[in-house]
Amino acid sequence: MKKIFICFCVFFVSSLNVSANNIPNLGYKNIKNKETISYNQETGVWGKKSKQNINYTKVKGFGTFYDYLDSNKNYSFSTNCEYEFIYKGRLIGYSNDNMKFYDFTFINGNFEKYELNKDEVEQMLPDYKIITFSDFSKKTNSLKVKKEFGSLKLLLLNDTDKIFDNYSFTTGNAKFLEYSLRGFLEVTKSGMIQFSDNNKDNDKPWFIILVR
Repeated sequence: MKKIFICFCVFFVSSLNVSANNIPNLGYKNIKNKETISYNQETGVWGKKSKQNINYTKVKGFGTFYDYLDSNKNYSFSTNCEYEFIYKGRLIGYSNDNMKFYDFTFINGNFEKYELNKDEVEQMLPDYKIITFSDFSKKTNSLKVKKEFGSLKLLLLNDTDKIFDNYSFTTGNAKFLEYSLRGFLEVTKSGMIQFSDNNKDNDKPWFIILVR
């Protein structure tokens, strides 16, 4: 029984390490479950919990999403994003299905979202080379990317109205680390990377990244 318990502990710790490694270091802290953030109605600024502002607590919602409750523990809003953080007083979320970043705020009492463009994401994540679906060749759905010394951090950002909820990265010769956030990967060895739908029975397009 003791050996079984020790083995379980080793497996549990290993699982924690894998889970931790599956989230890229964005440089911005992911808002955790049961963590409270605040919103200043006059300035529109988000921040840490404050007695002077309106506070919202993040709680587990439906599926992989979380809800935010007000101080009376009533539902207030949901971002429908897998990763959320505060950036320069703004509430930012990343959606795996849409592969997009959103800025969330209240406008005239309504909870609104604004999609961040490539330039805005580049300013926020300067360590990543950001490519969009519009960058791919219209004829071959391929894109050449240059890799310097060391590893290359890539972010595939969706600038279309399509949803890539069942897509993933695969490869035959390149090596990379893939994270739980769908568009992020770190290339450690040059080669061809394919971004395609996991269901091979449909005719959804493939996208090829050629890392040289």
